Amino acid sequence: MMVPAAPAFALADFADQAGESRPGVWSEAPLWQCARTGVWVVESHALVKEVLADPAHYSSKTTLSLLQPDFPAAEVEAIYRSGGVLWTRTLQTNDPPAHRRFRALVERVFTPSRVEAMVPGIEAIVAGLLAGWREGEMFDVAAGLSVPLPLRVIATQLAVADDELAALKRWSDSAISAIGLGATREEHLAAAHGGVEFQRFMLQRLREPAELTPGTLVSLVAAAAVEEGFTEAEQLSLLHQLMIAGHETTTSTLSSAVYCLATEPTLLERVHAEPTGVRRLVEDTLRLHAPVQGLFRVTTGPVSLGGHDLPSRAVLALRLASANRDPARFGDNQLLSPATSSAAHLSFGLGLHHCIGATLARRELQIALSAVVARFARLELAVPTEALEYTRSLMTRSLLRLPLSGTYRAP
Repeated sequence: MMVPAAPAFALADFADQAGESRPGVWSEAPLWQCARTGVWVVESHALVKEVLADPAHYSSKTTLSLLQPDFPAAEVEAIYRSGGVLWTRTLQTNDPPAHRRFRALVERVFTPSRVEAMVPGIEAIVAGLLAGWREGEMFDVAAGLSVPLPLRVIATQLAVADDELAALKRWSDSAISAIGLGATREEHLAAAHGGVEFQRFMLQRLREPAELTPGTLVSLVAAAAVEEGFTEAEQLSLLHQLMIAGHETTTSTLSSAVYCLATEPTLLERVHAEPTGVRRLVEDTLRLHAPVQGLFRVTTGPVSLGGHDLPSRAVLALRLASANRDPARFGDNQLLSPATSSAAHLSFGLGLHHCIGATLARRELQIALSAVVARFARLELAVPTEALEYTRSLMTRSLLRLPLSGTYRAP
C-alpha cells in the first residue's frame, strides 16, 4: 500500500503515549504500517537507532502539511507574511549540509565549560523556587519548579527579563500544541499569531546587539547576521526552535522524576543513599518517561528496513518512548535497576540531531533533583493518581500539574 501524501494522525494510532508499548511489539512487530494512515511505525531500539543514524536515506524535512492533512497552511502563511516572516529550516527539520551551519553556531553556547559556568545561577534559581515549598503544604511541582527553572535558564540566553517570562511560556506552549498533531484550526492560527509576536519581540533584541550579554545565544545569533550572512528568517527560526527545545525536555523530565520519587515507595531513600543515585535517576527517567515521545522521518528513496521494502517519500514515525523500553536493549524496565543501564536511551536523539542542549538539561535536572532529595524524606501526591493529566500530543509528554506535599529530612 502506498503511503498517502498527507496522513491523518490520531493518538489512538500509537500505543506508547503513556510511556508504555504493546506487549511483544519489539520482537513481533518492531516495524509496522498503520492501516488507517499508511505511516510506518518504528518501535524497536535497533531500528529507531538505524534510522536516526542515516540522514542520507531518512530525511528530517517533514512539515505539518505533510503530517496533518487539515493543517490550515494558507491561513498560517498569510499571518506570517502580513506580520512577520515565514519560518525557515534550521536544526530539527533540516538535513546536511545546511543543518551543520546552524548547529555549529549553537554548539558554541552549550559547551561543557559554558554549562558549568551556568551552574551557580541554576543553583540559585532552584534554591529560590524550593523556598516556596513548605513542609506539609501542597506544592504544584510543575508550576513551581519544573516549568520556571528551565524557562529562566533559557530566558537568560534569549535576553528575556523576568516580567517577560509569561509571554515566553505562552509562545512556547502554543507552538508545542501546533506540532503535537492534535491541534485544531483555531489553535494553529493562535500559534501563528504567537509566532509573529515572538518574531517582533526578538527582532528588537537582534537589532540592538550592543545591548546583549556577550556569549549568550541571542548575541551569537545577532553577530551571525554580520559575520556569517544569516538572514532575518534564519535568525528568528533558530531562536524560536531553541526557545522551545531549551526548556520543554527539562520541564517534562523533572516532573516525571519527582512524580516517581513520590509514588515509588523506596525510590527516594535509594536515590538519597547512593552516591550516583541522582545521576541514575535522571538517565532512567529520560529513558522510561521519554519527554519526546517520537520523531518523524521521510525516506529519500526506496529503502529496506526491518525486512520491509519502503518506497520513496514513505513517512516513518519513530517511537522513542517504545525504543527506550525495548527489552532486547535494556532488559529490566525499572528505575535504578542494578541490572540495567540507561546510557543508550534515545531521548536526546542520535548523531547529527543529538540534542545540542543535552549537557545543560542534565545539569539542570541533576541540580534540581539533588536539592529535592536532600530536602525531603518523604513525598506524597496531593491528588489521586488518576486525577493527573498529561499533554495531548504525539510528540511530547509532560504533566500539566503535579500537586505534592512533603516531609523535611531531620536536621
